[in-house]
Amino acid sequence: MRYRLLGFFGLILLLSLASGLAAQVGVCETTIQSAITLLNENCASAGGNTACLGSAGSATFSGAEQPFSTAGDTVDLSSLQTLHTLPLDGEQSGLALMNVHANVPLAISEQGLKYVLLGDVEVENAVDAVNAFTPGAALTVTPLVAANLRTAPSTDAQVIVSAAVGTELSADGLSADGGWLRVLFENQVAWVSRQIVAAAEGNIDDLPVIGTDTRTFMQSFYLKMGGPDTECSQAVPPMLVIQSPGGVNANITANGAGIRFDSAIGLLVLPNKTMQLYVFAGGANVGGVSVPAGFMLNIPLTEDGREMGGLATGLRPINETERGFLSIVATNTAGEALHAPLTLPSPEAVAATIAQINGAAGAQVIAGPASGRADCSRFKPTSPLGSLVNGTTPFYWDAAAGATSYRVNVFGEDGGLRATFDVDAVTTTISADTGATVGGGSNFAWNVEALVDGQVACTSGRVSLPRDANPQVVGGGGGSAPQPTACTWGTC
Repeated sequence: MRYRLLGFFGLILLLSLASGLAAQVGVCETTIQSAITLLNENCASAGGNTACLGSAGSATFSGAEQPFSTAGDTVDLSSLQTLHTLPLDGEQSGLALMNVHANVPLAISEQGLKYVLLGDVEVENAVDAVNAFTPGAALTVTPLVAANLRTAPSTDAQVIVSAAVGTELSADGLSADGGWLRVLFENQVAWVSRQIVAAAEGNIDDLPVIGTDTRTFMQSFYLKMGGPDTECSQAVPPMLVIQSPGGVNANITANGAGIRFDSAIGLLVLPNKTMQLYVFAGGANVGGVSVPAGFMLNIPLTEDGREMGGLATGLRPINETERGFLSIVATNTAGEALHAPLTLPSPEAVAATIAQINGAAGAQVIAGPASGRADCSRFKPTSPLGSLVNGTTPFYWDAAAGATSYRVNVFGEDGGLRATFDVDAVTTTISADTGATVGGGSNFAWNVEALVDGQVACTSGRVSLPRDANPQVVGGGGGSAPQPTACTWGTC
């Protein structure tokens, strides 16, 4: 009887704890909702390259040369070195908004990327004021002949669309070699050869350079977060949410990690020097690892937390706990301060993505001469699955138990083998040059072979990948300029 009573009282205790947790989450959700309401009221009209205070006393700062203590106060990012929002505690709404130009054309959004600091979050600018860039007005240019608009300033880049003679294009920058213009066509960012366009008015040479090694203010930053000091911090951890205008492939650098995304992401920094990337919608890419919506990725950091400490790992769907706090953030962010309400894919949508990935990753394994000497039942490629970068790419795959080595093969558009990379079976990843080594082209494929003592035990199916666009980052020049690509009117 005593044990039954203990079990009964234990059940009561568990129910009480669950009820308390639910109440705690409810209070925190109300706090976040109220904070977002204040943010919409106070910061919706904030311009580009500014930081805006969501509520009075919700942040501390350094470097600002003007008042920044009253709800709705804004400061120019050029005068703000560090912004630190306070923890959420059920009463205090630690919240601020930054509008960061980044690589977003002004014609798409004058405000650029939206950074929402939620809870105990510190963002420190990592862009040197001397090299920081602020985009300017665009020029209208028109093609003199039918022009291919490409994903990058190179004839090797993928063609997005062909623009007819006389089509008006908005040009806002030059490539580092001066031979290409970045243009906007039907809300798509693209590149066109300078040889085949003319400016309606103004001077093309006056356009700024678009490079890959400089940033606008706060496009590169150092991120820190506090621990769970309050009940709300335990229910909803401190987070930096970053949103891009719809359809824009945005680029940022957080703690040394280059991140590209096209909708909305969340960043958390843990005490163990790991930065976690969560994708609300769209997709993201870190060092060649593609992260779909509803998935997360771990990014190891150095001891000081200001650089990457290794390859990103742990790509997986979000778990139930993560879905809980991400949903709270997503469902309470509607309003004019953001480009659009945040969304999070349903569990069913995530499951469908997993099924699609597994299918695309070539579950069809082909047996080789050493068949039976390795367990290939779970052997398959896992990343990249979305696109191939023009540079160093980390490849990942699930192991084949018993294999003594692996071989990654990269194929060109014609199906011909472009490159192979070998690695011992102590690891299931390798970083390889997918730029000059594999050569030009727009579409590629890759697979992986499991070998036993030099003989192929099994070969995965091929994963088809389009060539990724070069990062379209607004910069003030600097760095080594890429070599010009030979271009004639007939080939541009």
